[in-house]
Amino acid sequence: MSQINKMQRLDEQQLPQVIAMISKAFHQYQLSTYIYPDETERTRRLSLMFSISLCYTFYYGEIITTPDITGAACWLPPESTVVSNKRLLRIGALTLLLKMGLSGLYRLNQAETYMRSTHQRCISEPHWYLWVLGVDPAHHGQGIGGMLLRTGLERADAFGLPSYLETMNPNNVSLYQKFGFAIASEGNIPGSNLRMWGMVRPGKPI
Repeated sequence: MSQINKMQRLDEQQLPQVIAMISKAFHQYQLSTYIYPDETERTRRLSLMFSISLCYTFYYGEIITTPDITGAACWLPPESTVVSNKRLLRIGALTLLLKMGLSGLYRLNQAETYMRSTHQRCISEPHWYLWVLGVDPAHHGQGIGGMLLRTGLERADAFGLPSYLETMNPNNVSLYQKFGFAIASEGNIPGSNLRMWGMVRPGKPI
């Protein structure tokens, strides 16, 4: 059986490896270049941002990955799709945020505020939230991203629940549409040229 057919829940000891992989996968992503326009600073600090989202998901959601850590998907369950400040403090996010630099932290706050309001506007019913999905650039084109996405969607379908995600990459929009997502919102983060799509996939009857 191939690696991409052996999706598994992340083990805590693998968390640093997954953070490093996701940081590499998102190095040229539109949100990453918006937060850290300078590539040297991005290389140095981007992992701080992903440490927050991945640690949060590990404790309050579900991270699905391949055994060789070539890709990972971070899902927040229906009861936890709103990121809690109290939980962020519990995972040590404040310390990580203070290391991000003032300009990076400001832009992250701008983006997060817009993402949060868009999320709330696009879907109010219980749903699964795909917070992060990334594949090691060296393994693109092997179907890993699709398998990770399909694994999470099958779990949502088992309960008849919809799914939600955001993307800042216009090339991803058509990909997610192939998996049943539809555009629910499209617009720029205020004060920037960074465009974001909020996408919803309806729940399937059970």
